[in-house]
Amino acid sequence: MERETEQRLMNDIRRGNKEAFRALVNPLIPKAYRSAYMMLQSRPLAEEAVQNSLIELYSAIMNGKEIVRLQGWFSRLLAHRAVDIARKEQGYKQTVDIDGVDIQDAASTPLESLLKKEQSERLLESIMALELQQRIVLGLYYFQELKIEEIASLLDIKEGTVKSRLYHARVKLSAVLHRAQGRAKELLI
Repeated sequence: MERETEQRLMNDIRRGNKEAFRALVNPLIPKAYRSAYMMLQSRPLAEEAVQNSLIELYSAIMNGKEIVRLQGWFSRLLAHRAVDIARKEQGYKQTVDIDGVDIQDAASTPLESLLKKEQSERLLESIMALELQQRIVLGLYYFQELKIEEIASLLDIKEGTVKSRLYHARVKLSAVLHRAQGRAKELLI
């Protein structure tokens, strides 16, 4: 969305146009939900993070806060809310239900679509198996597209710690996916 359009919608929101808020945030919600779900491993907690972020965004707009890059600002806000919830719910565990998580792709045939969906599900299951700290940095880096410096600042840790957690998360993901690929080949033989 262009900056001028964002500013126009924010001005409309300040004048009480509720449809303008919907138009402003609807493009942000799918990515925000996927990112929060990946970090928190729970639909209700992901919904809570997104909802809290939307409420805070609305309040910021109504209070006249100058938001220059909405998508980046909202991504950081969501990351903060997801981290807050993760810290609060540190011991919270729930089974992973990925049936409803639709990862969009551009596959042209039903077979390609099925294969991509299986790969996406395997990747998501592998991410969910990571430790909370690794899931959070992975989500902030790849899904929210924050820089290492931003993640370090957000989590109040050193940049080297962020890099280390990303490295170890990648190593674990690679090993899990490699084993899964090996098992799939054995089934075909």
